[in-house]
Formats: sequence, structure tokens, C-alpha cells
Amino acid sequence: MSSKILYCKNCDKYTLKETCSCGKKTVTTRPAKFNPEDKWGKYRREYKKQQQAL
Repeated sequence: MSSKILYCKNCDKYTLKETCSCGKKTVTTRPAKFNPEDKWGKYRREYKKQQQAL
């Protein structure tokens, strides 16, 4: 069992369990670590910018 808060994207609930009461797998709520040498950051930013333009 994890001591970190987890989130279920399916039913928008927060829990401490690996699986939600709806049966779907939960994900962590923490953002990814920042790395100034991120070689794919440029492409993620371009993709995000394109998605916001739609």
C-alpha cells in the first residue's frame, strides 16, 4: 500500500489504493521531475501549444 495520494481518472476520485472502487488503476498526482537537460521537452511544448490552438 502506498502512502501517497493517488487519483482515478475514470471517476475523478482520490484514494490511497492502487485500484479505485470502480476497478480502474489509479495514477500518482505528483508531476514528473524537472530536468533542465530534457531532450524531449521542446516537442512536448510544441504538442501542447498545438492542442491549445484546436
